[in-house]
Amino acid sequence: MQRVLSCLDDALSASQAFDAARLAQALAPVSAWDGCPASGDIFSGGQAAYRRMPLACNQALGYEALLIAWPPGHVTPIHDHAGLAGLVLVLDGSLEEEAFILSKDARLHLAARQKITANAGGCLLITDADQAHRCRNPSLERTALSLHVYGGRLDSYRSFHEEDGHWAATMQHSMRDPSFG
Repeated sequence: MQRVLSCLDDALSASQAFDAARLAQALAPVSAWDGCPASGDIFSGGQAAYRRMPLACNQALGYEALLIAWPPGHVTPIHDHAGLAGLVLVLDGSLEEEAFILSKDARLHLAARQKITANAGGCLLITDADQAHRCRNPSLERTALSLHVYGGRLDSYRSFHEEDGHWAATMQHSMRDPSFG
């Protein structure tokens, strides 16, 4: 993981602003590196569970990095990232993302934007402040593992749900598994 964090620091120190696309390009080979973590490394002998494991929060370079382990079939609620740009690099397994555009009307509305799948070595980019998404591990048998890098510390976000044909948002606080590392 130290090699990954060094790569992050190098890529972000060469730029004035957090650039998710540029960072994705710099991190693309990570999943093929010797010693890259895999879901088996995280759960050796243990029960697979959704886990958010903090790696680094570099205020000087303006990013937070963490690993997320996705049990088979796990899906997140639709959520935003509090306006932060970011990327999701799949290290092991695959993730499906369903992206939504948040309306700027008086009434909250989510419109489907795209649905994509990223396999090991692939990235999902979070570049729009008015974007929300949900991610899921499409495998019903295998845990997935992903590296998440946000352009700042993601302490809170909104989750979205539909009630009686209307969308509602609920403020959430990010959970981090302090036992990793």
